[in-house]
Amino acid sequence: MPERFACWSSSALLFLSAVLAAGCGDSASDDAQSNASAGRLTGMEAIEEATEAAANRLIEFSDLVRRRDFGGAAPYLTSDFQGSAWVGLGTEARTELPTGAERVVTTPSPGAELLTRESFLASLQERLSVLESIEYVFFKTRSAEFDADARRGRVTLTAQVIGRGASSRAVSIYAWAHGEVVKRGDRWQLSQFVIDKLQDLERERPLFTNVAEPAGVAVTLPRLGRDGNSTFYWRGASIGDIDGDGRFDVFTSTHDRGYLYRNRGDGTFEDVAERAGIADASGVTGSVFFDFDRDGDQDLFQGHVGWEQDGVPYGKALVLLRNDGEGRFTDVSSEVGLDRRMNAFSIAVADYDADGWLDLYVCNYPRLDAVYPDSWYRATNGLPNALLRNVEGRKFEDVASGAGLAGRSWSYAAAFADYDADGDQDLYVANDYGDNNLYRNRGDGTFEDVATELGLLDTGNGMAAAWGDLDGDGQLDLYVSNMSSSAGNRILKRLAQKEGSEVESTLFKLAAGNSIFLQRNGKFERLPAEAGGIGASWAWGPSLLDINLDGHLDLYVANGFISGNSLKDT
Repeated sequence: MPERFACWSSSALLFLSAVLAAGCGDSASDDAQSNASAGRLTGMEAIEEATEAAANRLIEFSDLVRRRDFGGAAPYLTSDFQGSAWVGLGTEARTELPTGAERVVTTPSPGAELLTRESFLASLQERLSVLESIEYVFFKTRSAEFDADARRGRVTLTAQVIGRGASSRAVSIYAWAHGEVVKRGDRWQLSQFVIDKLQDLERERPLFTNVAEPAGVAVTLPRLGRDGNSTFYWRGASIGDIDGDGRFDVFTSTHDRGYLYRNRGDGTFEDVAERAGIADASGVTGSVFFDFDRDGDQDLFQGHVGWEQDGVPYGKALVLLRNDGEGRFTDVSSEVGLDRRMNAFSIAVADYDADGWLDLYVCNYPRLDAVYPDSWYRATNGLPNALLRNVEGRKFEDVASGAGLAGRSWSYAAAFADYDADGDQDLYVANDYGDNNLYRNRGDGTFEDVATELGLLDTGNGMAAAWGDLDGDGQLDLYVSNMSSSAGNRILKRLAQKEGSEVESTLFKLAAGNSIFLQRNGKFERLPAEAGGIGASWAWGPSLLDINLDGHLDLYVANGFISGNSLKDT
């Protein structure tokens, strides 16, 4: 697995240092001398190593708090610790939200007294006593600055708690804070935690309840990296009516098999993958239901891990499974010309040439354990993507090169939409190691990349995109999900402060999170972070939908990544 997935560890530091070395001139040494004279730790790698060590201790502290082991949590705070109270902190402002939740924002009173370690933990215990169950606790380090001896640091932090209160009330507690950490012996301890703002969200009941198990669609796998789950493939799920009964069915897969969940119509599903002939789905990276032959039923296309090494094929070729109309599938891949190997990470469907037949765009991602990008933010050594033109349901032909859609920027996902309302389907492509592309459909079977012209490059680690009218003005807007990393943000903010706008406009997006672009007079404007909606951690596929039926599109984003066996590697 590439070092990039070590979540902005030392490899990222070395890379970023190398990127900037040529352009830094004497500023780096000048900064070092200035910081040394001010008694501050210098050297990007040294600062981040200290930050990560302190942050990892807070992750251990978080787990103890989640388990309400306040005695075990005490040694993570210094004996002379000082911290804000978690109850009776200051002035409260209450707001009723459209989703039926109540938000309470507490602003600390000026000069509020700080508590001792024992009183702080007792206050935290009292605050959490309203929760009958605690699902999640995370004390997270956002930024840090250390003394020259790397044994004392000033940090900004957030603390988040999610749980259930009485009568299953949904409760979320979020604190913004600043404080200090000190290193005693070989371990970091928190010596101060001062809350700047405290937010409580509470609903009578959760918006959503996990019913996967009673519905019959719960599959539990070992965590990524553990025995039984060593693969790293994009999988997801596909939804379609496989048997024409008017109900949505679901296909998904694990590392060793496929699952086809037929909707019974009573809120439960049955796995019919064996009967349907699609249980053999090892190596599937993505899939989509669509009617390729226009016979009125939903066929299934599967992307697979597939490449050749030293002339030896690995994995499967692309797979197209024809539906017989009753939910049984036959592999017709060779028959329609899809017997080629691609590391197909994502698939988009549209009739791009308006001939009445649905076509496929396949994002072809290089082999993770054998190829490294030639640039972290403008890579050109990716594999060419495929535009598979549907020839009257008889065969598919790859016309990506002639259409101008091949690309070589490590494409991760794509989304079709007629953004300019001219009657044909345009295409946005999110690239993992490069500028993204907005390909405008010329209407003659070819495309032109207008991302630069329209302000949609969104340089960074693009994961996926979704189109929708977010502001109700009748024009399609764009939501782009990207890799987000607290460690990466810390590093890049330091670089931006040192090197200025060029670094901020290029490298900063590598870890800054998601982007929202509103269409304005034919171009796109990025919403500022303060507008919200972008803090979705390490994000993958977004979906735009009106959850509460109020006429406004809401947003759901799948997120998360584990790069090792420890929760610290997230």
